[in-house]
Amino acid sequence: MIDLVLPEARFLYAGALMEMHRDRKEVFVDRLGWSLPAMGSWLEVDQFDNDFAVYLLAREQARHQGSVRLLPSTRPNMLDTLFSDLCPGGVPSGEDVWEISRLLTNPRDCTGAGALRVHRLLALAIVEFARLNGISRYNIVAEARRVPTLLAMGWDVHPLGLPTHYRGEELQALQIRIEDDTLGRVRRRVRMFEPVLQVGEDRKWAA
Repeated sequence: MIDLVLPEARFLYAGALMEMHRDRKEVFVDRLGWSLPAMGSWLEVDQFDNDFAVYLLAREQARHQGSVRLLPSTRPNMLDTLFSDLCPGGVPSGEDVWEISRLLTNPRDCTGAGALRVHRLLALAIVEFARLNGISRYNIVAEARRVPTLLAMGWDVHPLGLPTHYRGEELQALQIRIEDDTLGRVRRRVRMFEPVLQVGEDRKWAA
């Protein structure tokens, strides 16, 4: 199952969130060499880990196994603030548009088939969150070489611009469109047919 961590409930997941930021540092800074503010820290935290960020967490015995960050496009987000040049037609925004970022799995304890399973669970949770909150589109900045992996999940992925060279990587702005049949298609593709997102009584993002 995937935990939905709303801003007002982060204290309930403090340990797993700390591990998430540690794993982000190890993956994105130490291994991939991204130039991020975390260079002198053992955690990776940026300006978008703010009061509007929602996290989806995969945990095992309360330990972080994988996660993704979701941001409303009506608030500061990575594509609009840092990578707007990737969208020659303008960055899509609106109440029904959110952003996906910082998707990863635990680099030590969740590898191979385990990592693939967590990625599939997170993909399903992303779609379930969209259906609960009236989200019809997700923006995402991805390395161009990872686009086939996104397409393999079974959802509709549309380019917002061409791949662009940026700090040694080919990056591309993309949009995942959530339609009436998206959840069913993703479930069939990953062969998981039960709901995966654990939600509280509210069930939705805190507006």
